[in-house]
Amino acid sequence: MFNRRIIHPFLIPALLMVMVYGGCRKGADVPSNPSSPQKSTPSAQSQAIETEAVAPQPIAGAILATGKILVPEDRVAIIGPVNEGRLVRLYAGQGSNVKKGQKLADLESADIDQAEADYLKALADYENARRTSVAEVKLAQATYDRTRMLYEKTITAGKNLQAAEHDLEVAKASAESSVAGTKAALTAAHRHLLILGLKESDVDALASKPGLAAVFSLTSPIAGIVVERNATIGATVGADANLFKIIDISRVWIDANVFEKDLERVKRGQEVKVSVPAFPRSSFSGKVILVSSVVDPETRSVKVRTEVPNPDVSLKPDMFANVEIITDVHRTAISIPQSALLSDGGHTVVFVAAGSGYEKRAVTAGIQSSDRVEILDGLQAGDKVVVKGKYLLLQQSKPDQ
Repeated sequence: MFNRRIIHPFLIPALLMVMVYGGCRKGADVPSNPSSPQKSTPSAQSQAIETEAVAPQPIAGAILATGKILVPEDRVAIIGPVNEGRLVRLYAGQGSNVKKGQKLADLESADIDQAEADYLKALADYENARRTSVAEVKLAQATYDRTRMLYEKTITAGKNLQAAEHDLEVAKASAESSVAGTKAALTAAHRHLLILGLKESDVDALASKPGLAAVFSLTSPIAGIVVERNATIGATVGADANLFKIIDISRVWIDANVFEKDLERVKRGQEVKVSVPAFPRSSFSGKVILVSSVVDPETRSVKVRTEVPNPDVSLKPDMFANVEIITDVHRTAISIPQSALLSDGGHTVVFVAAGSGYEKRAVTAGIQSSDRVEILDGLQAGDKVVVKGKYLLLQQSKPDQ
């Protein structure tokens, strides 16, 4: 327990005079140096005592942490050709906003030329097999029907009918096999073109094109901003080239480092408030979407990932951010500014106005918000807590040495 000691205000100017006098004596022992910077001595006015009346008010528990802004993994696209080609046209540059499916570049490619030729040949073979099969089956069917009519009129022998029936079955089987084989080759050629980057509509239009145009387009698979473009018209690029990088930051992730002692208070779905140095007057809201299962052995912290809407793309990747995780529900409680708390001999204390002086009290702190702390014990509504000048009071409260 703390011994209650009332500190009277009239002692404060005396203490200040002692501090000023001591500073002057120390300065007198040092040889004067005109080039040395002059230091100002704090005045009594700058050390004025200010208090705040304690009253119940809403407060929400929070954990403060720092983190870095990241692009969500499913909102990044790196685009390059799937075959070697030469760039002939560019439609987007670094900083361009693109839509999903928007054209980024055109490339010429001999591989595309060959693939288109293979597709057209497979298409022709399929159509030829289909027409030939229909004709052969039709002929075999007519021969069978005529032979059967002659057999029924006892004009031809039964073996001739059996032979005609056999020929009809062989024609049907041969037609089915021929059509299936050429259709499989056509499907493979069609799929090859899609893999190489052609659209379905481009493939369908090949049969009506007057000639082969070995040009294919790169398109964006997502909507976003082009942050990298490694492409020059006329350059030949291979299948391993990364020509465009596109990110969508309409929503961002922030990985914050939360100490393991606070981990039990953090859960998925909790609200967060985010601020960044670039926009000190702005606040962004989001939610916790992931609490890591791994503790960093060096910092004894855990990654807590939050997702924050960013419709105006103010938040940029790799920005540092301050994250306030709301861990407890809002409730009405006795609370004071965190700046009013002091540590004295391992105890948390405050100074409270008492009559004509100030009294040091031990308090028990509860949940904390960004700038206030709940007081569970030691204060009552109506108490006036010192929020400015507390360090001077703490020094005066020390026993005389």
